[in-house]
Amino acid sequence: MRIAFFTNCYKPLINGVVSSIVSLKEAYERKGNQTYVFAPRVTGYNDGEEKVFRYRSINLTSKVNYPIAIPLSLRASKVMEEFKPDIVHMHHPFVLSMPAIMYGSRLKIPKILTIHTQYERYSYYVSPIPKVITHEAIRRIIFSLADKVDVITTPSQSMKELISSYKIKKDIVVIPNAINLDAYKEKDDKQCRILKEQLSLEENDVVILYVGRISFEKNIDKIIQSLAIVREKSRQSVKLLLVGDGTALKQMKSLVESLNLEGLVRFVGSVNNDMVKFYYQISDIFAFTSTSETFGMVIIEALASGLPVLAVKAPGVVDILTDGVDALLAEDNVAHFAERMAVLISNNELRQKLSQGAAVTARRYSIDTVSEEMLNLYQQLISR
Repeated sequence: MRIAFFTNCYKPLINGVVSSIVSLKEAYERKGNQTYVFAPRVTGYNDGEEKVFRYRSINLTSKVNYPIAIPLSLRASKVMEEFKPDIVHMHHPFVLSMPAIMYGSRLKIPKILTIHTQYERYSYYVSPIPKVITHEAIRRIIFSLADKVDVITTPSQSMKELISSYKIKKDIVVIPNAINLDAYKEKDDKQCRILKEQLSLEENDVVILYVGRISFEKNIDKIIQSLAIVREKSRQSVKLLLVGDGTALKQMKSLVESLNLEGLVRFVGSVNNDMVKFYYQISDIFAFTSTSETFGMVIIEALASGLPVLAVKAPGVVDILTDGVDALLAEDNVAHFAERMAVLISNNELRQKLSQGAAVTARRYSIDTVSEEMLNLYQQLISR
């Protein structure tokens, strides 16, 4: 089968959508399929893989390094004609969905849309446009696009319910995102020792990890504030690793300083995909406070690494985690999050129990299983 992916973000950008697309592409190709990725050009980055087409792009905002494709290209049309895809799969309802719809209609092949994100939660990136306007515009765009595709997929039941609230009548299928579980199980003791030395981690430290964008919608301030509360009550030595970069980095560093936590918090910065797994391996707890996720890929990475998760109860999160089985879930306030953090820090037996549950939960999100589910959906659409 030949599949054309249209996505508004791809390598070298690091986020859950990119991880999902990369995992699917690799799985499809292992199974003997061909995948061509159409994505925006990223300044200074050269693709080291075949079958990637880059549209010219611009940055519309200085708040985040996120190039926006200019969806006009005669060369893209030629590539599509030569590739002759059996199906077009769009990973965003904006920008590159326009040429994707055009090519799908011209070639008379099925068109599938995956909605990965609660886009309304990111409307502040296009301020000063009022939220009420951007929210309504997003709903109308998705509603309009739904009429032009054959099916919509989304990674969680919570997200399916949200999309259904837009009064969309098109079929909505829940297919979770997935990762290569084996990549997170492979241990490298030497690399872990090097990382611990670089980060000045002691043998008796309980290490809490966050991986993702350092941005306001991730609510990382709640993790930091909770750590400040726990420090006053716990005798256990604790360190917090924040892996990632983003628009709220300066504010988070200021918060750490104001709470006198400089000795406990390490701002690691962006990390290459092939190195992230080692940060999971040297940690004891994965902390997650975002309420804007449809499906937290980093949660799956943590579970695959055998890490117990401490998370805020929110859509997307509750679709993956079970309180007391693979995670401790907290209400969306600092006091309760800090309370549950203290329990996990002080109770090694509980961490071990949740770690075992994490490994079991992770099996549901094997890329081999999920990619087969998506390929079966493609085949059904083609057969129609």
